[in-house]
Amino acid sequence: MEIMEFATTLTDKEPIAITIGNFDGVHRGHQRLMRELQAMARTLQCKPVLVTFTPHTLLVVRPEKQVAYLTTLEEKLALAKYYGGIGDSIVIHFTPEVAALSAAEFLDKLREHFSVRAMVVGEDFSLGHNRMGDIAFLQAYGKEHDILVEPVVLEHAERARISSTRIRSLLIEGKLEEANELLGHPFIVSGTVVKGDQRGRQLGYPTANLATDPHKLLPANGIYAVWAGVGKRPGNNPAAVGQSDKTEVIPVYNDSEARSRITTQRTAFLRMLYREEYKSAASVGVRPMFDGKTRLVEAYLLDADLDLYGQSIALDFIARLRDEERFASIEALKAQMAVDVQHARQILQTEAE
Repeated sequence: MEIMEFATTLTDKEPIAITIGNFDGVHRGHQRLMRELQAMARTLQCKPVLVTFTPHTLLVVRPEKQVAYLTTLEEKLALAKYYGGIGDSIVIHFTPEVAALSAAEFLDKLREHFSVRAMVVGEDFSLGHNRMGDIAFLQAYGKEHDILVEPVVLEHAERARISSTRIRSLLIEGKLEEANELLGHPFIVSGTVVKGDQRGRQLGYPTANLATDPHKLLPANGIYAVWAGVGKRPGNNPAAVGQSDKTEVIPVYNDSEARSRITTQRTAFLRMLYREEYKSAASVGVRPMFDGKTRLVEAYLLDADLDLYGQSIALDFIARLRDEERFASIEALKAQMAVDVQHARQILQTEAE
């Protein structure tokens, strides 16, 4: 049996330029790498390709660690295509056997199947067992095998390195807007709509209850203004994105533009993948008024009454409205829900203008 199994969108052994990593969140630092990769590929007349892993490498190398990732594989490939402009991928099934490969063995395995001509990585990147494949190793390996290796200076914000770990912490603390700034796009949560206990409908606000990936990070409990994408476009959904197709990619070529375009592109990503998007208010939490214990994600679509059971939807988290609270009565809760819906509407209307 092959030690390193993978799925890929490549159809033949054409020359490729690659970048390798988990790319959790596809944040501004990742996007910079991807833009550099595009430039390298154009220069060498190669195809730019994202090499990533499933499951997240920490689930294998640190199984005792509670891993909550920013993006599922489907979300990651979709975001990489839209915000990074990289539409082809090699997704390696990460196992203890793959983790045990040395950097040289890992790259040799890649070269058995692919014609690698260049590699773009962050300046602190390392690869292979015990992370021995640092930049110096990669450059020596590249020289031996005619692979151009380009290290890229890491992206910073407020004099601190942009990282997936930093963004996770911000989301857990309820600092959504700061997290979105570092991501360069809204935080996204996708899932399948499942039947709940109809509590929202009884209160006059029927909600779509999302079943999400068990390892997916959820933002801090609270009420949020979100855009909801509904109805996957045929042949163009997060599972299929990463395949070369005719979907328009809107590249972001410098960091000031990336920041200024977060607002204007907030629904454009959903529009690429879904037929409709709706202004929505979402709740993340345990519903303390009803003695809940399980964290749930529920979305109330402001101007639609749709049968969404069994459908996959995605939520772009735009603004955090308030903490989750226990109210003195059901009537007080309903009154606050009316305020939340109006607040979400005002925020999202501004975003749409």
